[in-house]
Amino acid sequence: MKNILLPTDFSENANNAISYALELFKNEKTKFHILNTYIPAIQNSRFMATPSKTEVVEKCAQTTSKKGLKDTLRFIELHHNNPNHTFTTISSFDLLTHMVVDLVKTENIDFVVSGTKGITNFERVFIGANTMHIINAIKECPVLAIPNNSSFYKPKQLVLATDLKRSLSIEALKALLAITNAYNCTLHILHLKTSEVLDEFQQSNIKILQHCLESATLKLHFLPSYSNKSEIISSFIKDHTIDMLLLIYNNRSYLEDLLQEPIKKNMAYHTKIPLLVLPC
Repeated sequence: MKNILLPTDFSENANNAISYALELFKNEKTKFHILNTYIPAIQNSRFMATPSKTEVVEKCAQTTSKKGLKDTLRFIELHHNNPNHTFTTISSFDLLTHMVVDLVKTENIDFVVSGTKGITNFERVFIGANTMHIINAIKECPVLAIPNNSSFYKPKQLVLATDLKRSLSIEALKALLAITNAYNCTLHILHLKTSEVLDEFQQSNIKILQHCLESATLKLHFLPSYSNKSEIISSFIKDHTIDMLLLIYNNRSYLEDLLQEPIKKNMAYHTKIPLLVLPC
């Protein structure tokens, strides 16, 4: 049985991500852990609230959180009644990233699925700040980011953009195979070249990918990295009708630079498809 963590703030965006996850794992026995965290606003120190008022504020936030989780379960029962799925809810007075890290460990989470609007400070980027915080907080679990208003359709064409400088972890390979095998996907391996020749380690990683993912249909692509990386990837996504973009968490260097790299408005295609960040 898979364990999927679904952080939610009860927004339309979060509900859309939940719906996507329920459809993606529709045919698998899955336990979904629906998480809402809350921290009431801290009062200005000059006008510090009394302990009793602080308790009232916290109690109110807790009540809102629990009600939101109940409403979410009703939404699921109404739109996604599935005997393969079971649910648990967590309402926690804590920071979101702290709870996500704890639950990934204690509940053996296989995927974290989070909604993301993909727009930060009026600039179009791959994902928003909250999802990036989650990705940075957990490095041993795949994170699937679902763009706002992204409707579910069976993924058939996936692209893994990689510099080939890190071998994929067992967890990453499991996550890849879980999707490629379930939907008979074609997996495109996209390498943006910084030199004409791959070094021995990069060549070795290609062989490892081909061996470990032999049950999937693989296609290799080597493109020169002569301009903005995100624009190249965006064009590739559009040209090959890609359904999901995959990136490897690579010590916050390659990945974080790419995710935070602003792109032109006419190259925002990739914000419409899910992004799966794999642990390295």
